[in-house]
Parts: sequence; structure tokens; C-alpha cells
Amino acid sequence: MTETVPETANSPDAGRSDMQLELRHSRLSDYGDVRRIMEGIYKGLGGPWSEAEFAAQLKKFPEGQICIEDNGKLVAAAVSIIVDYDKYGDNHNYEVITGDGSFNTHDAKGDTLYGIDLFVDPDYRGLRLGRRLYDARKELCENLNLKRIIIGARISGYSESEHKKPRTYIDAVQAQEIRDPNLSFQLANGFQVRRLVKGYSPEDSASGSYGVVLEWPNISYSEADEPLIGSHKSVVRVGAVQWQMRRVDSLEE
Repeated sequence: MTETVPETANSPDAGRSDMQLELRHSRLSDYGDVRRIMEGIYKGLGGPWSEAEFAAQLKKFPEGQICIEDNGKLVAAAVSIIVDYDKYGDNHNYEVITGDGSFNTHDAKGDTLYGIDLFVDPDYRGLRLGRRLYDARKELCENLNLKRIIIGARISGYSESEHKKPRTYIDAVQAQEIRDPNLSFQLANGFQVRRLVKGYSPEDSASGSYGVVLEWPNISYSEADEPLIGSHKSVVRVGAVQWQMRRVDSLEE
């Protein structure tokens, strides 16, 4: 599964007066609602997590599991972990980055907030809940002083487009010549394309099994908080001085 966040197709009940939407951290008691939503939107894409997998997310990184409830019912959720991104690089897939769903890839000392999933109950689309969850992720990234947010995005409109190559399809979406239900939303939220990955989510036929690795850079990131000795550096600065050359007549001189 990858990020699935269409914000269109308002339901007849969207914005009704008795809504009481609240942003909070997910709880184990939310699993029933999580399963219900995932069963509806991820048909053919691996299905919902097991309760044990959901519990593992909450245990390993409770701050990264964010949801929106309406009168006590979970209606949207975002799942994230922290990773040391240099260990994986851009050419990874969903199974690798999640540890086959075990989330044992979470590293509290990592430098990157990785968005595992984000979904909205179809009855609550059109209320900008996906955007609220993305904003909460960005705030978390800044508060933890992480370098970036990375996500793997679906290109679910690709299989029905006239474009033969995923690269030309992505270029057209970036140029706003066409709209992709997922990628367009993420680009509008400040994410940048880093890489196209074949086989990111093999069961995603609508995307041709491709995934697009996207980055939101945290411009507030401060390297001053990194240890000066023993930390991994991706940038090295070298200073060099060339002394004036003078003729000498002997080794002793």
C-alpha cells in the first residue's frame, strides 16, 4: 500500500452541522474503524493491516500515528515511522521500508520521517482531512528536527492514461496538463519528485506497480543539533592553500 489521499467526491453528508472533527493520536481501540476504511479503499492492494501490525505501529512510534475522529469515530489516519534514509536510498519498495509490515525499520535516531500510509473514509472526502494530516506530519517533522518527509506515492491514473511511459505521465502531472488522484495532491502540498521506482507496490495494477518517491524538505532543519564528532556527514567542505613556488638550489636549502 502507498499514500492514497483523493480529496474529491464530496459525500452528501460532507460538512453536516453535527460533525465534531478532532485531530489526535491513534489508539488501539481505533482498529475497527481503521480496518473498515482500509477494506473499502484497498481492495486488490493487499487489504488492511492485522491488529498486531496496527499495535506494532502504535508501540514503536506513537507520535507518528495521527488520526482525525468525528464524534469518537476515526475517519482519517496517517501512519509514519522514522528511518535512517541512507540505509535504503531512493530505490526501495514498500516491503523493504516497512520491514514486511513489522515496522522494525523504525529508528528513533534516524533523519527522515517516512509516510507509510494516509487514508480518508470515502464518506468524509472533500473536507480537506488529508491536508490536515499532512500539515500535522510537517509539524511533527519540524518538532523532531528531521531533515525531510519521504513518501511513496501511487500514480493510480497512469494505467488509464494515454501515456505509454510512466515518466511522461509524471511530467504531464507536474506540468498540470493532467491530474492524478494522488500525485497531484501531494505535489500541491509541497512535495518534490525524487525517483520513479518499478515494483514499489507490485499489486498496484492501476499504477503499473510503479511508485513515485517524493520528498518534503524541512527547511527549518538545524545541523547544529547534530553531534560534532562521530556523526555521519553527507556534505564535506575542503579548504586548500597552495604556497608560492620558489626555486631552490639544494636539498638543504
